Amino acid sequence: MNNNEDIIVALATCGCSNGALGIIRTSGKGSIDLVNRFTDIDLTERKGYTINYAHIYDFEGNLLDEVLIYLFTEGRSYTKEESIEISCHNSKYILNKFIETLIKGGARMAKNGEFTRRAYKNGRFNLLEAESVADLIASKNKTAHDIALNQMTGYYTKKIQDFKDKLLDIGSKLESSIEFSEDDINFDENKVILDDILDLKDKVKHIIDNYEKGQVIKKGLPIALIGKPNVGKSSLLNTLLEEDRAIVSDIPGTTRDTIDAEIMINDINCRFIDTAGLRDNSNDIIENIGIERTKKTIEKASLILYLIDANMSKNDYIDDLNYIKSVNKDYIIIVNKIDLKENYKILYEDINSKNVIYISTLKNIGIDDIKNYISEKYKVRDDEFIVNLRHLEIFNAIFRDLESIENGIKNNISNEMIMIDVNNALNNLNKIVDTNSSEEVLDNIFSKFCIGK
Repeated sequence: MNNNEDIIVALATCGCSNGALGIIRTSGKGSIDLVNRFTDIDLTERKGYTINYAHIYDFEGNLLDEVLIYLFTEGRSYTKEESIEISCHNSKYILNKFIETLIKGGARMAKNGEFTRRAYKNGRFNLLEAESVADLIASKNKTAHDIALNQMTGYYTKKIQDFKDKLLDIGSKLESSIEFSEDDINFDENKVILDDILDLKDKVKHIIDNYEKGQVIKKGLPIALIGKPNVGKSSLLNTLLEEDRAIVSDIPGTTRDTIDAEIMINDINCRFIDTAGLRDNSNDIIENIGIERTKKTIEKASLILYLIDANMSKNDYIDDLNYIKSVNKDYIIIVNKIDLKENYKILYEDINSKNVIYISTLKNIGIDDIKNYISEKYKVRDDEFIVNLRHLEIFNAIFRDLESIENGIKNNISNEMIMIDVNNALNNLNKIVDTNSSEEVLDNIFSKFCIGK
């Protein structure tokens, strides 16, 4: 529970040592008077939306720093409350000392996400837009940035409203026919309603299906490089990164642990994990531990690149491949060292997979094919609705509501009963942008924010 009457204070910048400036932020009625007590100018005489040069002092009156003070009157700040932001030198001592001074003066330390929570409570954002702030801060690539910005500026709110308008139209058509007897039901109109429901279902299903792609855009794509020792996993990793990150050797079992490396492939942050391979019956205890870690890596990966040496026979890889298929992950079979083997494709026709790519890390053949596969499979348009886990659960509920409406119409269920599902779908849509969410829901959402936001 948050007391919106309090003056809250927090460090708005990251607090890292490599920046020249730090920003302290306050919000709440009385912020201007509070900060004014510890400056050498009269902030109460300054206009809102102004930047003011001043010196700041600690609680005992000792000079701390020369600063710029950004002054925001009520209604014209991020939180829509009276607010102050102090830009000072990025010294931990200065920052901590002045925050301590303001707390002694009557403020309290802000909770995680409390500034954005107040902005939401005061009507600056709806809930969907407020959630995007954390995504915008965390964005690591252009697509993630554009998606978060679209969400924050109301693009997705309009999509939700379009869904609501369509459901309200469906509800109006159903209610208009409730007063008629069963013999008078307009079956042509019910056909139109059914078509509308099916269209909504397709759109909601597309949003649900994009959840995993959205997580890839936001958090990166974990890719496991798997294969027998000496098939070229480390060479492939180095070729993709265009640098030597992994040890390349002819000795089996050289990579005894996992090696992480990241590369951007067409705006997808790919985290490659070079593993110890799936070699069985090793007499080396350390290597066996590495193999177990490989299996755990497979479980965590979204995509598996399974490497085969072009000179290997089917018996050399079939058990590994069956294991990889059993974990139900996306995978590509990569046949390496094709420069050393003629007619290499004939040997692998029995794999019966469209996801086979032939490469030579030595000759740099086929590497772009791997990148193109990843780019196409995990590509997301920046105007697509990408959801977080809370939204996913709600859209799954909406999809079930739409299925119930569809089944009700097909089975000639009474329109009164179908309207229950229509209202449920509308209520679930409202939960995405709702301005009356429970404190428990808000606590869960904003606890994931940083303190200064």
